[in-house]
Amino acid sequence: MERRGGFRITIGSSPEAQAPDAGGPLEFPPGGRGDLLVKLDVFDGPLDLLLRLVLAQDLDITKVSLAAVCEQYLGYLALMESLDIGVASEYLVIAATLTFIKSKRLLPPPPTPFVDVLGDDAACAEEALRERLIAYQHFKQAGEALKIRLESNRRFHFREAPEIADAARATYRLQPAHLARAYGEAWNAAQRRPLTIRRDAFSVVDKMKWLLSALRQAGTVSLFSVLAGCRRLEAVVTFVAALELIRAHKAAFAQEQPFGDVILSLASGKSERLDRSA
Repeated sequence: MERRGGFRITIGSSPEAQAPDAGGPLEFPPGGRGDLLVKLDVFDGPLDLLLRLVLAQDLDITKVSLAAVCEQYLGYLALMESLDIGVASEYLVIAATLTFIKSKRLLPPPPTPFVDVLGDDAACAEEALRERLIAYQHFKQAGEALKIRLESNRRFHFREAPEIADAARATYRLQPAHLARAYGEAWNAAQRRPLTIRRDAFSVVDKMKWLLSALRQAGTVSLFSVLAGCRRLEAVVTFVAALELIRAHKAAFAQEQPFGDVILSLASGKSERLDRSA
């Protein structure tokens, strides 16, 4: 359609109070055949319309008096009715609430006997409507954030997982009794059996006597061969016994290379070492 002109219709008593900007103002461009084409703002509901009216005037939603936008709200509904656009009942409920709030502000305060009955009605209605409006604003902002994420993710294309071929299923012909017996055997095998720790009685004195006896019989003893068949505790006690014999000058030792085998022998005089070549 070729647009050759158009004008805006404002809502409210002043030129600044225009229809909220939600996709453009109300426009009536003349058609080629004299018909009237209407472009009307689209709102998601009465709370959306009320929120746009509040934000269009740069008002704080938590402090503004909702009665201040009553005329703009009613003017928008009147325009919708004049254009033969069906007005949902939700819009009328909000309109009635705004009218009630504004009327309470215009009327003088109720007499003292009726303050408790009528005094808080308008305040409660305005506070309830304000809470609904704030909650709607939060959800609307969250929806817009999700929409932005959706649009930004449209540029990404994820590779789909390959289809997994159906694996061959093994079939077994077993009786329930066989399964029960196998389960019982596995259960018994998994049970913790009592662990008995045997304490080996090794003393340094006994090992010293044993080493002296072996040295008197064989002349020399390889420390590695002595420790080969010992468990950890016995090996420690045997090694300490050998050190005690050397310290007491009852045995001598020789080692050809670092970390090599240690050869024990009976001490000759007060020498602590034994020259293997002698």
